Amino acid sequence: MAVPNVAPRPTFVRFSSALPPPNFETTLVDQFRIEVVRSISGTPLIGLEAGQELMRVESMQGAPPGLGELLGVTQHAQYQSSDEAAELASRPRPPPGFVSVIIPISKSAEWWALGHAERAKLFRSQGEQGHIHVGRPYVAHIHRKLYHSRYLPNARWDFITYFEFEPERTEEFRALVAGLRDTRKNPEWAFVERESEIWLRKTG
Repeated sequence: MAVPNVAPRPTFVRFSSALPPPNFETTLVDQFRIEVVRSISGTPLIGLEAGQELMRVESMQGAPPGLGELLGVTQHAQYQSSDEAAELASRPRPPPGFVSVIIPISKSAEWWALGHAERAKLFRSQGEQGHIHVGRPYVAHIHRKLYHSRYLPNARWDFITYFEFEPERTEEFRALVAGLRDTRKNPEWAFVERESEIWLRKTG
């Protein structure tokens, strides 16, 4: 008898200045020092500034307790093919000393009013346009993980994207985000109305 495909359990994340209590089951805890906090568009992120310590806590038990608006959960790929999702997931994490960047974004009401097929078409676009086309050249060297936040209580963002890369790849990363924000190359980004960047260095 064939075994049905079972979707992986969702992984919750919170980026916070404090660890959860000892009895809370975690699957990953990373420690960072914040180097830069930048507001790209919309209402600035509050409560974080350069020099602070920040924890990335993941758990399958549920949303890690703590404060702050950087809270999300993994979901199945919505606008990617299975091969594209597998390509992203197969990339190894960089060694110690890597740079990390958190980019939370929220999209406009106009985006969420579109049907799923319309959003997917904008995300992928055609030819040499679209999120997938812009990002593919960087997949081999820049690790990416996407968390969804829109429907989580107190999250205040729609998505949180977490990136890791070696320091010598910094200019490549800047080129990646510049391409994503160029609405001629990536029409989807015209619907982003709030965005910030948090640059980090791993400390533990």
